[in-house]
Amino acid sequence: MIFHDYYADIPREDVDRFVESQEMGRLVTVGEDSTPHLGLYNFVYDGAALELHLVRADEQVADLRAQPRCLFEVDEVLAVIPSHWVHPEYAGSATAYHRTVIFQCEGRVAEDPGEVLAQQVRLLAKHQPEGGYRPLGVEDPLYRGALGQLAAVRLQVTAVRPKFKLAQNRPVETRRKIIALLRQRGRPADARAADALQWTIDRHPS
Repeated sequence: MIFHDYYADIPREDVDRFVESQEMGRLVTVGEDSTPHLGLYNFVYDGAALELHLVRADEQVADLRAQPRCLFEVDEVLAVIPSHWVHPEYAGSATAYHRTVIFQCEGRVAEDPGEVLAQQVRLLAKHQPEGGYRPLGVEDPLYRGALGQLAAVRLQVTAVRPKFKLAQNRPVETRRKIIALLRQRGRPADARAADALQWTIDRHPS
């Protein structure tokens, strides 16, 4: 992926706000034979690290133990637009809009049931804040088996590479036209895409 400045110049607070709003992300690790492995997971993020859990037998647990360096990617696919929204003849104007953040990380794996439980509490606080479950306990027979099979993974962030591809390479008036067409088309994610493009205008009106 290429990171043009006009797509990558995103304030850190906007990056963090976006990541915190997402529910799943992709962990990329590398096996001992140099084969890359990819997994899609729920996560929590505190601005300095990401947390997720894996089954202890997962190949990515072995990867992280051998090579803690890894990537975690969070993205939101927004819209694909036809070329004629931008240019009446040039087919190359067709494009896609998305928000993507790639974290370079150092991973740590913990199997202590107490650490796994504490992480599960944090994950549940994000993904199931309404409750509706019995409180977790290390010795509770309802949870003891699962806690003995899971590993808590903490990914300490060492670098952040955002790419919010939202037509920043187009003049404001062209973006306004695309926004109007997105709202008119009305596909499920088009309103979010229109709002995202509007954000680029509000941020730099000129």
